[in-house]
Amino acid sequence: MLQSLKGWFRRRRDARALIESDAQALIERFGEDAYLEARLRQHDTDAAIIDGNRPPGHWEWVKEATGRYDVR
Repeated sequence: MLQSLKGWFRRRRDARALIESDAQALIERFGEDAYLEARLRQHDTDAAIIDGNRPPGHWEWVKEATGRYDVR
């Protein structure tokens, strides 16, 4: 039981790091339009092909993360 809980926390931490990394990359590349780009990726039907290594719901979380940053 403890091992599965540790595994869950590790996966959650890794997912959060990936989300923050993608959010920062979008902000660096698109600036103020990073939120829009994350939103487009969230709704893009081809995103599974482009970002096949991202878990389901990933771009929704990235969209929320980009909304937290002030890019000015």
